[in-house]
Amino acid sequence: MVEVIKDKDTGKAIGVKVRDRLNTDGKEFDVYAKAIIFAGGPFTDELRQMEDPSSKPAVAAAAGTHIVLPSYYCPRGVGMLDINTSDGRFLFFLPWQGHTLIGTTDRKGPAVSTPGPPEEEIEWLLTECQKYLGKDVVVRRSDVQSAWQGFRPLASDPNAEPGAPVSRDHIISTNPVTGITFVTGGKWTTYREMAQDVLDKVVKNHGLVAEPCQTEKLCLRGGDGYDRNVPIKLVQKLGCTQEVAEHLSHTYGMYAFEVVKMANATTKSWPRYGNLLMEGFPYLESEVEFACKKEMVQTVKDMLTLRIPLAFLNSTAAEKAAPRVADIMAKSLGWSRAEKHRQLEEALQYLDEFGGPIPKQKQRSIKSLEDLFNAFDTDKSGYIEYEELKECLNYWGAPFKSEEEAQAAFKSMDKKKDNRISLGEFKRWWNDPKNRENRLKLDLSEKYRFSTDKLGKGASSRGAAFG
Repeated sequence: MVEVIKDKDTGKAIGVKVRDRLNTDGKEFDVYAKAIIFAGGPFTDELRQMEDPSSKPAVAAAAGTHIVLPSYYCPRGVGMLDINTSDGRFLFFLPWQGHTLIGTTDRKGPAVSTPGPPEEEIEWLLTECQKYLGKDVVVRRSDVQSAWQGFRPLASDPNAEPGAPVSRDHIISTNPVTGITFVTGGKWTTYREMAQDVLDKVVKNHGLVAEPCQTEKLCLRGGDGYDRNVPIKLVQKLGCTQEVAEHLSHTYGMYAFEVVKMANATTKSWPRYGNLLMEGFPYLESEVEFACKKEMVQTVKDMLTLRIPLAFLNSTAAEKAAPRVADIMAKSLGWSRAEKHRQLEEALQYLDEFGGPIPKQKQRSIKSLEDLFNAFDTDKSGYIEYEELKECLNYWGAPFKSEEEAQAAFKSMDKKKDNRISLGEFKRWWNDPKNRENRLKLDLSEKYRFSTDKLGKGASSRGAAFG
């Protein structure tokens, strides 16, 4: 929405001007309606400012950062809530989607659309959750598989007395001049109640005719005919794994059967159907096709965040999966090569905003070869191990093209053949004239603006210089 359309004589809102953000032309057009509702969550006040620039704020946004750790940090089916952390904030520790979810912080401020969380809040969560684990278990910064921030729309009635407290319940208010009604506040768990309350009010205020609200009796899409044996039926009839079957049944209900029917054969004895989008996760490639054909998904960014929550579980895995998602969507939706490229770039740019195993500022703070080595040494052991090398290079945009290339690169550095790389070994590999044209070295040199004319000679040589 870019503008409210008002009747010139009465000042009542009769529609809105909207902009098409899915297409690059950004075409604008008018939409007219008998009643208008603003339900913009933490961004509701931005909509109300378009309606009336003098309107008083109704939302006090509060940001909360969450981090995702491996599943072994939390027993399956058991969670924990601490209502008295070091600074008085709540902290929860929950098993979630095969991982461990930890949150949350509480930071007041204007809402933004970026999911990128502040590094200091990630560190605070790690420090707090360390208190609940054994002394011999260390929560490492590199264990953070994804991190993001969300904004809670704490509601405040713009017509209340000054200093009145904000609320975590929802409020509904109608502008008597324009007739626009807004709803804000509330929680995910009360969305049906919020919808019923606001629609009942709009129907009454505008003299509309409608049957009583039916939301309490309506199943979610895919809920009709669902029972607890659906995962078993998926395994028996369609030949997918139990993990995939449970994910599909919990996500799609009875439509899980349609998702699996779209799946290609795996050419394996088991599972017979369902190629995984990314190893280690239960998401199928056919879910992307299903979303395109049945759920109106339009962007790679949407697919990897809101449809398949891979970005919220493992930001690095989401970036790896993005090219394949773009390929499937391009085929399903008939995208041109240029559109597929644009979609992929948009998605990767957004996914890069999520937190991951390496702090964003660490990438920007590398000024020497030692800094680079220490950045790769994510568990602070004094050595770079094989998985650390792969993870860091992928996270920093210089991934290996194959497992064979990764193994060859690691072996070329690991001169002692002890399955780890010391700082000395790393320096010797970097300075070896034989590696002058090495792809990995060239990629890293380009990324950190490596300059050979700053090296020095002999004992005075530092081995590398970064600008």
